[in-house]
Amino acid sequence: MSHKAGFVNIIGNPNVGKSTLMNAFVGEKLSIITSKAQTTRHRILGIVNGENFQVVLSDTPGIIKPAYELQSSMMDFVKSAFEDADVLVYMVEIGEKELKDEAFFKKITNSKIPVLL
Repeated sequence: MSHKAGFVNIIGNPNVGKSTLMNAFVGEKLSIITSKAQTTRHRILGIVNGENFQVVLSDTPGIIKPAYELQSSMMDFVKSAFEDADVLVYMVEIGEKELKDEAFFKKITNSKIPVLL
């Protein structure tokens, strides 16, 4: 059997559990978990190795419409995660009715990258 590898990038609105999911996948506390929105300010990478596979996971800042330079920089990390993904995990809160950036969501749904919701 051949060895497989890929990038799985976790994106979504702020405070929907992206960091918690990343830590659960990796089995380590790599990403900070807090109730404060926008705690993750850059991409956090974690690697899961199996006998015949390697998955590089990426936790990203929550998707927002940036209001100032720091937020713009944070959204650059989200955009780069979209560009190098083999698979995207798009997390939302159950019952959430509002997308923080509809244009970004449309870009994702129109791409050829598989998206898990």
